[in-house]
Amino acid sequence: MSLIVTSHMVDYWVMGNYTGGQSRKAMGDAVSQGREALSALHPDLQLLTDAADAAKHGRLASIQARARQIDGADQLKATPGLFNAPFGQGVFAEAVDIYFESPDGRHVSMRGLLTQALAFWRGQLGIQSEP
Repeated sequence: MSLIVTSHMVDYWVMGNYTGGQSRKAMGDAVSQGREALSALHPDLQLLTDAADAAKHGRLASIQARARQIDGADQLKATPGLFNAPFGQGVFAEAVDIYFESPDGRHVSMRGLLTQALAFWRGQLGIQSEP
């Protein structure tokens, strides 16, 4: 759920400053341009969007504008939870982590990406980070 909310933060950010026409195309173009601009500042926002869309829709259509790092929910994996971890692994303090293996072989944690995105949005909104 936090992936989807974080992904849609871009839409709210863009539409909060939008002064264009009321047509769906004009608004969609503004969101696309805003998403590109924000992704240039924080490239992992696009990765979070792909992960959120894959989790929400199951499989994503290919797009010509760029290559997706995630194109289906089957690429998202989770660490074993408390009740299905092998004996001797996991403790009550550990949470399940969702991750994926990137095309270049990296193990990418969604928790880490969300933490970085939160810091990015705090900076954009002028909110002081917690000490």
